[in-house]
Amino acid sequence: MTQEHPLDPIRRQITALDRQLLELLAQRRELSLDVARTKADVTKPVRDSDRESALLTRLVSEGRQLGLDGQYVSRLFHAIIEDSVLRQQAWFQSQHNPAVTERINVAYLGAKGSYSYLASHSYFERRALELNELGQSSFNAILDTVEQGQADYGVIPIENTSSGSINEVFDLLQHTNLHIVGETTESIPHCVLLPEGGALSEIKTVFAHPQVHAQCSRYLAELNVHQEYCASSAEAMSKAAQTPNSAAIASERGGALYGLHVAKRDLANQPRNETRFLVLARKPVDVPPQVPAKTTLLMATGQQPGALVEALSVLRDNGVNMTKLESRPIHGNPWEEMFYLDVQANLHSQPMQQALRDLTRLTRFVKVLGCYPCETVLPTELDSHALAHDPRLSDETPLHSRTHKARTSPIRIGHQQLGDGSFRILAGPAHHSMEANEIARTVKEYAGAALWGSHDQDEASLRTHAKLCQQLGLPLVGELTAAERRPLLSEYCDLLLLGPGALNEPALLAAAGQDQRPVILIRPEQADGQALLDAAEIILQQGNQQVILCEPGQREGDRPRLDLAMVAWLKQHSHLPVLLAPDCDSQHLALDLALIQAAKTAGADGLLLAIQPQFDAAALAQLMAALYR
Repeated sequence: MTQEHPLDPIRRQITALDRQLLELLAQRRELSLDVARTKADVTKPVRDSDRESALLTRLVSEGRQLGLDGQYVSRLFHAIIEDSVLRQQAWFQSQHNPAVTERINVAYLGAKGSYSYLASHSYFERRALELNELGQSSFNAILDTVEQGQADYGVIPIENTSSGSINEVFDLLQHTNLHIVGETTESIPHCVLLPEGGALSEIKTVFAHPQVHAQCSRYLAELNVHQEYCASSAEAMSKAAQTPNSAAIASERGGALYGLHVAKRDLANQPRNETRFLVLARKPVDVPPQVPAKTTLLMATGQQPGALVEALSVLRDNGVNMTKLESRPIHGNPWEEMFYLDVQANLHSQPMQQALRDLTRLTRFVKVLGCYPCETVLPTELDSHALAHDPRLSDETPLHSRTHKARTSPIRIGHQQLGDGSFRILAGPAHHSMEANEIARTVKEYAGAALWGSHDQDEASLRTHAKLCQQLGLPLVGELTAAERRPLLSEYCDLLLLGPGALNEPALLAAAGQDQRPVILIRPEQADGQALLDAAEIILQQGNQQVILCEPGQREGDRPRLDLAMVAWLKQHSHLPVLLAPDCDSQHLALDLALIQAAKTAGADGLLLAIQPQFDAAALAQLMAALYR
């Protein structure tokens, strides 16, 4: 008789719990529609920000009683609330614009598995409508199919967070008689897709849509392969499935339809890669007052100085908020431009009607392309106190950075975790003029966790290090020296580092807390452990729960110095991971290594190592080999 594997009963329990979770989510979704039905006869908006804030605050508090982190609870329920809001809006919209039939014809770019295919299903599934799929070979074909009555709707991408606006679509909208009746924003998780048995090292050709090539340009720049453009992601996947030594860049869900597997994920230049799609139809729709509306305009101003400013002032004077302004040339009229505007307003509202009358008087041409429900659901933001407050702790007990967990809270760094019991290395050049390539490859070879960029990096060196890290699959650490530097680091880096001086700059600590990247916080020599935890608390209270403590080392002549008692104290008084930052010297490597090994015994989770010019890659390799032996 075959003996049961010890994991089998646990997996059965997890499967049963997953089923219960799905049933509860379905029940909650139905109750959210009951809420919408109670608002049918009133003009109360779908969203109630005060109610959502109170709900999330209560859930975060109750979750912590069960041992769940506040960030985990808030992220989970943000997704649930977003689904609830979009489904309530879709219900209101269906009441004002009832469908003639439950089965509709939808035209989109490409075939099954394309991003437009996935967006179409995402949008219409919320409306309980069955799709008859009509894949098209071009944007123009989509519009023609809808205009000729062969399709009820067309779904077409308009802009992407990485590659920007899709100009071809804007140009087509100048001449169409269709109306924008909806929008949807979809996360675009670009992956390298290979046929079974394929390997990244064997790729000679990469197939992708031109927009996808642009959105993944940094990754593709590192590959010595031929890049071939396709009309859609579906075509790219089809070609990759049939062409030896090739790959497609598309979605994992789409790749499954073509028998392709994922070789690498998260390829986009921007960590948050999203595409906004428009839904077009022959007839406009009415947006009910309970649903936030967006109106898109097409406008041509005169050529006199200040004409555009005067036109935009009309929106300001009528209290209409503009969310997008895009200019495109008017074909046949050199040096003249047409402007596309998205505004947050219902076309039939009094302020919008007045604004249209004023714009008609001021401009040469104004056309409403559509008024439709706004489906941008921004998460309700809890204040820092709501995120950081733990109801189990009184004023006399330790705060959130202190000990109230039996184990170190692991923090993900790329494909690895810090604080999971393994010793991780974060290393990099101490100065941006140093060659980082060999250092990075040594870090990667010996299972290091990340590459640390120097504190004085400018944008050019950040870009160089980011490309190198992307090629090797290493996260990049960048030092945050001023709050205004955060946007630059956010574009290129995966982790932020705060030097010893940050403990005296609450604004800098708060800026790091408002980011979503892990933060390494170094203790200055003159500060005690309590001061380090107090600084960590400021970061945590801003909502960023990914804080890593760091104990620096000093050197007195030939002798390295590291406060091992402080390492042990931090591990005893906090659940946050602890790094070491020793001042290593290649001439006295044996002493440095002995001290680091002692710190590992004291509980340190990893090493933050700045490679000085005299500490070459060979010494680094020797050190890392000894640590991982």
